[in-house]
Amino acid sequence: MFRHFATLVSPDTLFRAHPAELAWLLEEAWRQRFDDPAKALGDPDRRSPLSALPPPSSEGAPLPTALADILTTVTATDPTEVPRPFRWDHLIYAYMIENTRLYEVFRRVVHEFVHGEKLGVPDADSQAWLRNTEELFFKDGAPFFATSLAGHIRSDLRANRRNPYQRMFGMELNHGMDDGKPQPYVRAESANAEFVPTFEEFLREVWVGMTYVGATASSNPTDPAKIVTLVSKLKNMLLSRRQDGNLAREEFSAVTAMSWFHLTLEYKNDGASSPIINSLRAQANGTEQRLFKVAERVGLPAHGLSKHYFDMADAISRILTQIESNDYDTTDKVRALFTPDTTLQATPEAAMRTIITHWTAITGRDVKARKVAPN
Repeated sequence: MFRHFATLVSPDTLFRAHPAELAWLLEEAWRQRFDDPAKALGDPDRRSPLSALPPPSSEGAPLPTALADILTTVTATDPTEVPRPFRWDHLIYAYMIENTRLYEVFRRVVHEFVHGEKLGVPDADSQAWLRNTEELFFKDGAPFFATSLAGHIRSDLRANRRNPYQRMFGMELNHGMDDGKPQPYVRAESANAEFVPTFEEFLREVWVGMTYVGATASSNPTDPAKIVTLVSKLKNMLLSRRQDGNLAREEFSAVTAMSWFHLTLEYKNDGASSPIINSLRAQANGTEQRLFKVAERVGLPAHGLSKHYFDMADAISRILTQIESNDYDTTDKVRALFTPDTTLQATPEAAMRTIITHWTAITGRDVKARKVAPN
């Protein structure tokens, strides 16, 4: 969510805000989520039936103007301000970003700064960042807020995210705890164990379409009908876990946390990095290079393939959200996944190329290769 907010207001405004303001901003974003009553609960346009914390007065949320402006918009035909609807990233975004190990790296950053001066003395803006980060992502959270998930039932913040990753995608994070031991968490009996093989088959079939997009009908092995079938299978898997709005808060909390740290790393303003990156003397070209420098400062290595995770996260989030929204439910619609369109800036075909390239890199499985049938 924070990266979405940063397209509407300066990241500096977010970094310097009071944690209560940021918590309330998130609560208002939850309140103003897409909520189309014509859609089934769990649909991207109707993720959850659960309400947000009521505003303290008829005047609305206790936010300064700079942050309150995030919550309103105007239309091309009507200058009257109306609540802005929000759709947050897909849970797969949080999974990809967390695999870089940035959460654990920044946990060390906060730990070192609040316990001593091993990393130096943070300036005023870095102190604001540290306070917000500790309050929002390394504490149990304020009661009654949508993002408050930790408690006696779910006591470990990191384990709380691993459970929905396993349920939704049948996947584990690529790292355990700081000491190398596996991270314990409650594994659900009902999980999408077939997500990965189905998704890889989907990528493989889309790549065939890309390869033969200009071929004649007689020599073209592209199978749009099969792609539609695979898309439908993926959609049904994902929406089964979202039945009646299930896992919406867990997803919102996870993508919110990962987007805060992602924004911290990717932020650049006139050549300057975010305050905490400057305090850590971790300036570098590229999001993953800044992460590597921060990780080196705190003595906890980030994942060596972090660039692939960063580069793929937005694209795979967008495609899975579109799949859940029935954007590719016909043979005509799926052609957009493998057909270039020069009239658009961000196309499904470009997103799929990004996913295919980076998925192959992080898994070591070449989804561009056709399956060989056994003899």
